[in-house]
Amino acid sequence: MPEATSAWFNTQEYSVPLLVLFGVGCFGWVVAYFAVIRNVFRSHFLEIPAGAVVANIAWEFVWGFLYPNELGRFFSLGYRIWFFFDLVIVYALFRWGWKQVDGVPDLVRLFRPACAFGILAWGVAIFFMVGEGYDTGYGAISGYVLNAMMSALYVVLILRHHRVADFSLLVAWSKMLGTALLTVFNFIVQWENPFLLALCTATLVLDLVYIAVFYRLRAEPAADAA
Repeated sequence: MPEATSAWFNTQEYSVPLLVLFGVGCFGWVVAYFAVIRNVFRSHFLEIPAGAVVANIAWEFVWGFLYPNELGRFFSLGYRIWFFFDLVIVYALFRWGWKQVDGVPDLVRLFRPACAFGILAWGVAIFFMVGEGYDTGYGAISGYVLNAMMSALYVVLILRHHRVADFSLLVAWSKMLGTALLTVFNFIVQWENPFLLALCTATLVLDLVYIAVFYRLRAEPAADAA
């Protein structure tokens, strides 16, 4: 379990440039969340894969409210803000998320119960993962497990749905750049953790693959008619 810190910024263990780097990386995800929320209420299609949404809200609750962030109170507050942004996305998940599995009646019927179970299951799993000491003091390992999953599912979802107009290039770039900055941070402060660094690298590769697929599909004349 990470040690609590009463300081807003833990400058005793992390330099100011490193904390700024981490904060800017997190801000990239704020931009992505804004764009996702704006787009889902326009198109009524949720572009974040359902499997990632249920894991994200659980991670943000655990790290925002149940465990302290060793980087400082400011970042715990930031995780809580992410959580409240994600509540809107979870609402969209339960209202329109079934469209991600449209065409498979059994999955559509089970979609909402499965999402509810997923949130609970991920919350319990992440809580014990952190409590047993398998995570970093700011949630990097659990966060990148979810991030790598999200990046892979994004590629699958856009290829299955194929309607590029329902996906946002701003989201693609902001989440990639935000995660890339966090990856740089991890390579600096967690250089002795090969498991985490492998997750970081895999996530970056998958994010770049997704952007490439996005541009390829957008270039197809009949992409939005498919």
